Amino acid sequence: MLRRLLLGLALVLLVVPSPAQESLLDVVLKRDKLIVATYSTSPPLAYVDDNGKLVGFEIDMAREIAKDLLGDPEKVEFVVVQSDGRFPAALSGKIDFGLCSTTITPDRAVRIAFTRPYLDTGGSVIARKDAGIKTVKELNDPKFTYAILNVPPAIARAKQVMPEAKLLLLDSPSALFLAIKTGRAQAFAIDKPIADYYEAENQDLVRLDTSGTPFAYVSQDSIFMKPGDFKWWLFLTPGSANCAQASATRNTSSGTASG
Repeated sequence: MLRRLLLGLALVLLVVPSPAQESLLDVVLKRDKLIVATYSTSPPLAYVDDNGKLVGFEIDMAREIAKDLLGDPEKVEFVVVQSDGRFPAALSGKIDFGLCSTTITPDRAVRIAFTRPYLDTGGSVIARKDAGIKTVKELNDPKFTYAILNVPPAIARAKQVMPEAKLLLLDSPSALFLAIKTGRAQAFAIDKPIADYYEAENQDLVRLDTSGTPFAYVSQDSIFMKPGDFKWWLFLTPGSANCAQASATRNTSSGTASG
C-alpha cells in the first residue's frame, strides 16, 4: 500500500509543471545591458590595445549582439576570465554568455550550451626558431618543454602526440607567449587565429608542421552559455554567425583582420 502511494505521488510530481523560469533574454532586455565573458590576452580575438581598451574580433561580435538586441553597441559589460574560469562564470549566472575562443568538444557539451559555430579554427604549434625543429613530432623529446593552456583537451592532446615532452601548464595565451619568448618553453600550442597573429608579429618564431596529428583537425569556436534556456539560445544561435560576419567586415575595413 505504501509503495502504491509513493508511486502515485511520484507520478503527480512528474506531471505538475514547475514554475516557469524567466529567460535571460527577458532579463537582459530589462537590465538594458549585456554581461559577456571574454579573454584579454588573445590577439587578434580579444586583447587590450595601447590605449587600455578591449578590442578584437570577439569584442566586436559582442558589441554587434548588443546593437542588435539593445540598439547600442556600447551596452555591454565585459568580464575578463581565464580559461578555467569560463564555464563556472556561465553556470553561476555571473555572465549572460561567453566569447572566449572556446572550441566545441563532446565533453564540454555535456555541461555547457553552445550556439552554432562562428569560427572555423584548429590547433597550431609555435616554436622558437633556435629550437631547430620543424614538426610537432620532433617535440616528443624530454629535452623540450611544451607550454599549453591548463584545460583537459589540450592536456589530452599533448599526452597523445608528445608524451615524452615536459609540459608547462599556464592560464592564458599571453602567458604561453611569454614562456616561449623568455625561454621557459621551446614551443606552445594555441588556436590558429592567435597563432597567426604571433607568428606574423615575431620573426624569431616558426609554425610547426602538424601533419598526421590531431593538431591538423579542423575545429570550431562557439558562444557558450548556461544550459536550459532555449529562448536565449534561440536568440544567440543565428545571431552568432551574423555578428561574426559583421565583425569580420568591420575588421577588414579597418585593416585589423587576422590572417
